[in-house]
Amino acid sequence: MNDYIKDCIKYDISGSVIEGFPEVFERRNVLYVPRREGGLDKDFGLFDETDRQILGNALFSSYPPVLKTQALTTQKNGEAASYQDRPVVYGGCIGDHYGHFITECLNTLWYFSRECSPETLVLFHSDMTVEEIFSRSWIIDLLRYAGVRKEQIIIPRVPLRFDSITIPGQAFSEDGFVYTGYAEYLKALSLKAVQESSFDFKGMVYLSRVSPLYNSRLPCNEEDLCAELSGRGVKVVRPEDLSVADQIKIFNENIVIGPIGSAFHASIFAGAPKGIAICPEGRPIARSYELMDAAHDAEIRYVYSEDKVDPSTLAEVLVNAAGSHAYWKTIIEKLGLGFLERKNRGNIFFVGHENILLSRDAKEAGDCDVLVATVGNKSFIFANHSSLPPFFIEKELSETRVISYLNFQEENGTGFQNPVNGKWLRAVPPELKGSLHCDAEHVNDWELFRIKPVDYPYFSGDLKILLEALAYLSDRGDVAGSLAIAPCLENALQRFESSDCQ
Repeated sequence: MNDYIKDCIKYDISGSVIEGFPEVFERRNVLYVPRREGGLDKDFGLFDETDRQILGNALFSSYPPVLKTQALTTQKNGEAASYQDRPVVYGGCIGDHYGHFITECLNTLWYFSRECSPETLVLFHSDMTVEEIFSRSWIIDLLRYAGVRKEQIIIPRVPLRFDSITIPGQAFSEDGFVYTGYAEYLKALSLKAVQESSFDFKGMVYLSRVSPLYNSRLPCNEEDLCAELSGRGVKVVRPEDLSVADQIKIFNENIVIGPIGSAFHASIFAGAPKGIAICPEGRPIARSYELMDAAHDAEIRYVYSEDKVDPSTLAEVLVNAAGSHAYWKTIIEKLGLGFLERKNRGNIFFVGHENILLSRDAKEAGDCDVLVATVGNKSFIFANHSSLPPFFIEKELSETRVISYLNFQEENGTGFQNPVNGKWLRAVPPELKGSLHCDAEHVNDWELFRIKPVDYPYFSGDLKILLEALAYLSDRGDVAGSLAIAPCLENALQRFESSDCQ
């Protein structure tokens, strides 16, 4: 990892990414209650025939507060809606905020765009009037890409009861969950948008937000940073000066760098966006960003700096990190590079003060992760540290910086076998506090390992050289050539020379 930028802590979003699109409900006797002007009440939203909030479409907290914090029930009555001769679909929440429009309107509007006829009316929850909405060029464009015309929009100012209304489930919920169909839908909209874009630069683009607010999120003055980036061939733009089409095209065709914010929500329109988002230190990023990235093939790295940095230094670091991403992604995929973990519970860490590999539930001071690289049926295990520190595995002959095994893919995990004596590597449960051993005649299912994929790496020093040597070995099968690149591989490769276990 570079000394100037560090990766933000990633959230566990397992179980929060759902395939396809959410369900759609045809509801009867639905009461829509708008929020009172000024936003002091909580008695607003969509209510069923028993006056209970329809929770699947409620927005309870966060920004903008004028549109959220809804109550669970209502005592209000509504007059009959006058649109009963035309189908009505709920379209989500419209607010005067670019990022939240993407996450809280388009997350519901997907159904209208995909399934509804031009005769269908769209009910929106909004603190804006239709005229105010159509005074914002970016909202006009996004609604147009979604197929919504001005005359189709319903924004009631009094409670209305609908005999029948279609209510799509949310395809994205802020900090909650995401359906893969959300990214699929927005990618389809982007195909319309990019046709209108006049942005023809391809390369690295920096999204500038020169203001006191965003300067506080950066480890240096942004005007100075922009000047340094421009001098290195990076195109500097201000998102608020661009059309929606241009913002979408930028993420489709460029590596994007910039302070984290709503501008990065446009990445969801791209099939495989790439970039680096600079985050403020000590302030966790919203889980929403990782959810959006997980719904498609995003490669966006979230980083922060612990200290103030010279703009020239930061510019150099960002350009190098952004440019090296594709290079390392290729190597990672080639080697199946990943972090070593026990199959059932416990990560494997290199424990620096003891020079051993140990199973723990959580990393402790002085620990670093353990990496596994695979070339054919051969696996190489080493510490995720630039100096490749030596370590010792019990029942192995000597301390080493890289150790090799034959790998065997089982249905429930991976086993590692010493190619010299046929013994198997095993890790005891974390509570036993024992280091890795290689002395098993066979391994039980619970003793198998798993390999967790590596995301957005930055490798340097001896570790970088080792990975490049293994990639060379994978490409060419040239043992002598790989040893010339990384002599530290010698003992690991010699273990296979007289092996009868292959």
